[in-house]
Amino acid sequence: MQKLLPLLAALIVVLLVGAAVATDDVTGWSEGTPAAGTADALQAIDPVGITLPPHVAPLVEGETMIFYYSPTCPHCQDVMPDVNRLAEAGVRVVAVSVGSATPELVAEFRDTYGARFDEHVIDTDRSFGAALGARATPNVYVVRPTETEGTEQPFEMVEAYTPFSRGMSPVYLLRRSALSGGDPFASFDGYQGDVVCRVCHQQEAMSWAITHHAQAYYTLYKRERTEDLECVGCHVTGLGEPNGFELGDHRSPMSDVTCESCHSASGPHDGEHVAASSTCEGCHNAEHSINFSVAKGLPHIDHYAANGMSNDELRERMTAIANGTAEKPLLAFPEGPTVGAAACKSCHKPQHKGLKKAPHARAMRRLVGDDADNVACVRCHATPAASGPPSSDLSGYRTDEGVGCESCHGPGGEHAEDPRADNIVGLGGSCPECVIEAVCTSCHTPEWDPNWALKERLRAIPH
Repeated sequence: MQKLLPLLAALIVVLLVGAAVATDDVTGWSEGTPAAGTADALQAIDPVGITLPPHVAPLVEGETMIFYYSPTCPHCQDVMPDVNRLAEAGVRVVAVSVGSATPELVAEFRDTYGARFDEHVIDTDRSFGAALGARATPNVYVVRPTETEGTEQPFEMVEAYTPFSRGMSPVYLLRRSALSGGDPFASFDGYQGDVVCRVCHQQEAMSWAITHHAQAYYTLYKRERTEDLECVGCHVTGLGEPNGFELGDHRSPMSDVTCESCHSASGPHDGEHVAASSTCEGCHNAEHSINFSVAKGLPHIDHYAANGMSNDELRERMTAIANGTAEKPLLAFPEGPTVGAAACKSCHKPQHKGLKKAPHARAMRRLVGDDADNVACVRCHATPAASGPPSSDLSGYRTDEGVGCESCHGPGGEHAEDPRADNIVGLGGSCPECVIEAVCTSCHTPEWDPNWALKERLRAIPH
């Protein structure tokens, strides 16, 4: 059965495709093979002969999609928008519910989810599940009568989606159109979801999976902001747009910042073309990012970054992305030397006085013995002498002042000479979870500060 859908195997298996990688010295982008999986995704699959039980066989007319489900299964309920989408596209859908279902449960399910089944039967004797080897729900089997008369197996299966999950309906429509000689993207209208994108764009999908974009929605869970419209729109795809993310739909294929967040709904496949680089600043603006620019951000969206990485390297990177320990290269202050907290005193006397009594100012005193000369420790206990990658030498830190103003606000020389709001990183204008906590947790990691709590710590900073 597994040979039916190699294209829908687990992403971590399917997408480990090696490819030559060349770097463009001008832009910093890497080049691979765009849509490398297209040939596999659109190839015909050798049909498998099957026998259907008497209560199902008469319902198969031409190519028929059989939806095997349980009316009480939450996953089956979850995929009903996809099933209905296929029915609306002209696909013949026959529903077969598990043998434990009752007519009352089936009726309630159909009413609740607006089921658009052409036919429906209950697998009372469980013979359908046995014939197809179904061990779980929801599953989808695409079958048709065989053209060979008198065969012991009068039907053949041409596709199987086991399990059938959210976002797979456009995959089937894509393949059906392509295999019939038509435009593969004829059904594309509005957002499709990354499930369909990654079928063809294998290398790009794996490289996306190792970026922070792939965990964008999950970060809202950790901050209890999944219902906050001020945050959600920049952590999902197509919020409030046709086929886009709907608030509260936590299992939506449109969660996270996926392909269409940058390339627009349906990408360029619906005839519209949007330059992906033009979309970055819609979310990465001055309120939610530090010193962002498109030129700074684009090199970190390398569509072929996963090429050549081993399974262990990929696993390590995905783990770091998931648990929040992966580096955050965009979290970088404007370049330049720092001038020390004393330069801030003339304008910020109350804050400066409070800082001297706060734990940040005394951070270097907590390092005793060899730790005081250990750069790995000093980098979080002193102010950098300049912004940029952490220095590997003690001379790269202002060890005389501990964690000073510029540790959190970036280099202040220009601001000290000409105090303006636009030449210093103010922090906290609208979204502290997106900016302030990202700055803080570069040192306050789970390893070194397991009891970290943003709001409590902010109250302890004397501003």
